[in-house]
Amino acid sequence: MVIILWLGETDVPFSGDYDGSIVTVLEQLRVTADLEGLAVLDLSEDAAEAPVAYCLGVAGPATTELGRALLTATPGRPSHIVAKDKRPLLACPWVFPPARPGGLLLWRAPRFRAWSDADHDLAASVAMLLRVAIGAGMGQVGIDRLTGIPNRRWFLDEADRHIDRLDLDAAVGTLLLVDIDDLRRVNQMLGRAQGDRILVRMANQLRAIVRPSDLVARVGADEFAVWQDGMDHLTAAERAEGLCTRRLFQGLPDGHDVTFSIGIASRAHGGGEDIRTLLRRAHMAARDVKAKGGGGWRVGHVAPTSG
Repeated sequence: MVIILWLGETDVPFSGDYDGSIVTVLEQLRVTADLEGLAVLDLSEDAAEAPVAYCLGVAGPATTELGRALLTATPGRPSHIVAKDKRPLLACPWVFPPARPGGLLLWRAPRFRAWSDADHDLAASVAMLLRVAIGAGMGQVGIDRLTGIPNRRWFLDEADRHIDRLDLDAAVGTLLLVDIDDLRRVNQMLGRAQGDRILVRMANQLRAIVRPSDLVARVGADEFAVWQDGMDHLTAAERAEGLCTRRLFQGLPDGHDVTFSIGIASRAHGGGEDIRTLLRRAHMAARDVKAKGGGGWRVGHVAPTSG
């Protein structure tokens, strides 16, 4: 199923392959509508503790709370406002029974252009598409419900498409598998809510430090994957070292610290490996790091073939 939306007077096509992932549609929307960011807000009771089902861009609590207020105040039509920080916000609800309220929140950079009728029409069309996505379950359309980043299903499909393009361009690509150390112990000692906060923060940090063309996804209970086009294992190792030395989780109770083990798997063009094979290789490398205490990285090289 291909969704094609038109930006009214701008006459610019905006399309997305729904079967591939709603994530791709939302990323295209951000570029097409000159957005600083967007968020999918699920305001139903079962999402009360984590209403942000997906977020692309940096959104502070004040932004999402204002979006929640707009969607609640005008559940039947789009509405917009300029926030105190001068960011133009546009909230567009989907049409759901009262038990499943929510919608799409868009925002632009401070003092950027105001919303046009074409913007309203585009947001309403995408919000209707989101109705289908939420109704089917976020996990079925490529979004991890807790962290708001793409899930394993989306990552496997999208990374293989990147690999196909890299083979055509005779380019290299590299996978980083980031495994949070001892998350189960954190859940047991500090509570599941604290563990969930660590996962959300890890997702946000990874998304903040990668390039726009890189892929970031949650691929396991405590695992995140980053795919980087055109990056060899040496450059990826420098990135991994920098990530390992950053203190991302300061301020945890009782002096707890969080480290992670990173496995790296690089692929030369024409290497024949698909993303699942690379994930297994990166996972083995991360497991070796964990066995030595965690808090580091290792490159998983291709095993030599006997000839």
